Amino acid sequence: MGGTILKMQQITKRFPGVLALDQVNISLDRGEVLALVGENGAGKSTLLKILSGAYVKDEGVIEFDGRVIDGYSPNEAIDMGISIIYQELDNYGTLTVTENILVNALPRKGGKFSPIDWKAANAKADELIRRITDEIDVTARINTLTAAQQQLVEIAKAMSRNMKVLVMDEPTSALNRVETEQLLKIVKNLAAEGIGIIYISHRMDEIFQISDRIQVMRDGKSVSSFLTSEADEERIVREMVGRTLDSMYPHTKQTPGECILKVEHLTCGKAEDVSFRLHRGEILSLFGLMGAGRTSMVRGLFGDRYIRSGSIEILGKTTRNRSPKEAIQNHIAYVPNERKLEGLMLTDTVRFNISISVVDILKKFLKVDKKAEEQITEHWIEKLGIRTPSGETKVVSLSGGNQQKVVIARWLETKPEILILNDPTRGIDVGAKAEIYRLMEELCRQGMGIIMISSELQETLSMADRILVMSEGRVTGEVPREEATQENLMKLAVGGKG
Repeated sequence: MGGTILKMQQITKRFPGVLALDQVNISLDRGEVLALVGENGAGKSTLLKILSGAYVKDEGVIEFDGRVIDGYSPNEAIDMGISIIYQELDNYGTLTVTENILVNALPRKGGKFSPIDWKAANAKADELIRRITDEIDVTARINTLTAAQQQLVEIAKAMSRNMKVLVMDEPTSALNRVETEQLLKIVKNLAAEGIGIIYISHRMDEIFQISDRIQVMRDGKSVSSFLTSEADEERIVREMVGRTLDSMYPHTKQTPGECILKVEHLTCGKAEDVSFRLHRGEILSLFGLMGAGRTSMVRGLFGDRYIRSGSIEILGKTTRNRSPKEAIQNHIAYVPNERKLEGLMLTDTVRFNISISVVDILKKFLKVDKKAEEQITEHWIEKLGIRTPSGETKVVSLSGGNQQKVVIARWLETKPEILILNDPTRGIDVGAKAEIYRLMEELCRQGMGIIMISSELQETLSMADRILVMSEGRVTGEVPREEATQENLMKLAVGGKG
């Protein structure tokens, strides 16, 4: 639709001791949706930060809209028409939609220091947001909107700045299926208007649905570029990880062992009157749309939410798990869905993050036994294949998949009988996903019971032995693996009958 809008040629970026990008080439046409894929740590984020003006390249040439650009700031990139929406949204939660869309560009009634013309501002913001959706009130505060609506506000903000290229980094990681479909439709509409779009996602179904072309990066290099119509999932995975994955989903149907968890009429947070059983060696998946009450329920099991009524029986013992500490003593571990906010101390080391859950056990004469702590760390680095220079590396520098392995290692060190995984593969690459799936399979063979919440339907269908579907806080059905389909799970998830 009018030729190439962006070329990045021979882009190289070095950090102390690390070659982050090695002569990377990427191009984007007007109206094209380019899927940029690669494992965490492949160099995608570094490339985007160079494009945004946050990093300065060491070598190479950037050509945008027919001219060479260099040495520009993030604000100058925005003024040129380059907009990037990151996975962690850059908004102001206590301000209105209008203030977020028109930040630094609110119209005034007179000169520079005159009062803001709120009528004109709201009218301009409303015009922009209505190009995308009719469901957002521009006078509402951002923190009252859903994650999907906040994404749409970010797009409207980009459109207010004469956007020519839009980069979206994992835009659907916090969205449900319906919200995802709405966002993908909007992306297609923007491309139809001639905007070039770089779309980053670890979800293969989205890549095939939305993109015209796929560019693969691996180890800081451009590996390949090909039309989406000429690709299949196996080819993309092979290019991303440099090898063929024997099986993405290794879980086989298990013969369930003894019942290790019995929940009766549990009411907690959004969850109402929930009952179920969990057996040794099985994966029980909790499926539902966002707000169905799944997270409230598992947080109640872990002692992180007040249980209003109902009973919990673990290994034959009745308990209420009034705190996470009590839940851990009762052999439950919980891996949260927001690893950066709830699961990790990002500025601390791998060693600290793994050993913190058992620090009381490691104390020796009021001091932590550092040798024992190091042994535990090295054990899990090797066991889970955590890619880190050492146990003293800061967690913030690791890829998303390796950060997730650190969280899992911490909780496995507590020797749980019941492991709760809340969206365990959210925002991680296909290779790390396969490794986590294999770990889940191994833990099941060892007799652990796993409760898994997943936002990916294919993950649920492929890894669960049984699926408990929730809608508006209540259980609407329980489906065995062999009877589960996308259609019957979604019907139950919206409150219908299976």
